[in-house]
Amino acid sequence: VRHDRVQLQYLLEKTEPISPSRDAKLLALRERIAAKIQKPTITRDGRQNRKVLVFTAFADTAIYLYNNLHQWAREELGVHIALVQGTGDNKTTLGKTDFEHILTNFSPIAKQRSEQPNFPQAEEIDILIATDCISEGQNLQDCDLLINYDIHWNPVRIIQRFGRIDRIGSRNAEVNLINFWPTQNLDRYLNVKHRVEARMALVDLTASGEDNLLEPEQIEDLIATDMRYRDRQLARLKDEILDLEDLTDDTVSLTDFSLDDFRLDLLRFLEANRALLEEAELGLYAVVPPVAEKLACKPGVIFCLRQLNGTAPREKSVVVNPLQPHFLVYIHDDGSVRFTFAQPKQSLELLQALCAGQSSANQTLCDLFDSETKDGADMSHHSTLLQKAVHSIADTFRKRTAAALQSGRGSLIAPKSEQPQNDDDFELITWLVIKEAKFHNSPNDRKTT
Repeated sequence: VRHDRVQLQYLLEKTEPISPSRDAKLLALRERIAAKIQKPTITRDGRQNRKVLVFTAFADTAIYLYNNLHQWAREELGVHIALVQGTGDNKTTLGKTDFEHILTNFSPIAKQRSEQPNFPQAEEIDILIATDCISEGQNLQDCDLLINYDIHWNPVRIIQRFGRIDRIGSRNAEVNLINFWPTQNLDRYLNVKHRVEARMALVDLTASGEDNLLEPEQIEDLIATDMRYRDRQLARLKDEILDLEDLTDDTVSLTDFSLDDFRLDLLRFLEANRALLEEAELGLYAVVPPVAEKLACKPGVIFCLRQLNGTAPREKSVVVNPLQPHFLVYIHDDGSVRFTFAQPKQSLELLQALCAGQSSANQTLCDLFDSETKDGADMSHHSTLLQKAVHSIADTFRKRTAAALQSGRGSLIAPKSEQPQNDDDFELITWLVIKEAKFHNSPNDRKTT
């Protein structure tokens, strides 16, 4: 405690000389407000808009701003100013200090003040300083300029703040957002800018992909893109996510979203073929034709790999791969990965459709495969596919690890030595070649080539 007192006393002495007249951030805010008041924008219905909404995360900061701006706003700018905060100690230079009275006088059109005769009708509040107590559920679209005096660590809060003025019914041609970031020296200590931008990027990625308030130029780039992010996602949903219309009955059970059915089939097969499997060598493969009714099924390879240094997930560790240490990857012949290891259900369903009930090899396809690979002497194409599959595993593993860590606290990631990196980290358990039989028409007959 004595040590804390010394540190606090030191901070107090260092900050005491800083007065409002030397507060560069406060002076910058005054310049922004003055520019808005002196050169108001014009709304679609011809009104002058001088309104500014200033958000801050802390009530002490909001009070500080009001105390140092209200006299200046009244005497030099000739506008009314107000303060609202969660504790209820609101302040205003117009009307009552009641929460709703202040917001109605600040946004009289959106709040329909003209229909409430107990409110002043001749004047309005043009500057509103607020904490996040009004970041949700308020219609303040009379205003077209929002200033974040400080940046909240949660990017969703930033979106909520801007949503107070970016609303349906706005008469403004455009709405603007100004963010006050910490200085470079301070941000090197706080790391606020990087953390918020990273979280905003994640929020943006998991939503529409084009709503990042911190990077407005991103929207301009995306407008010129033919296929938007959400359109690409919808196109993938058609083939990659469980289609409820394909179910044979009208109900959905938990097994439709788990691997339990496959585990039961595997258990039965193990019991019936234990000796055969124990004697089988690694790397065995088969060649099968594509399944017509499976839209995702194209010529390619389904690889089943086992990570040599992989272990079962530890307690509280991030579950990146539900089949750890095994990885299933389905890759097309053109090198595009159709199902990553993060989609084991789809890969297993395809394996089941291709192989279930088949007791013997497809001799025609085997002969064709042997011909193309020169009886296994030239496996360059499939080696390339295997390398791309491993690269996909490493890339997807990193992305899923990062996403899982962002989802909550207390999670642990596997040591770097146990994370998949390259070919040396895996052994090939088995692989399934999906191949089409090629035909050509001759004058005499139609035969396989």
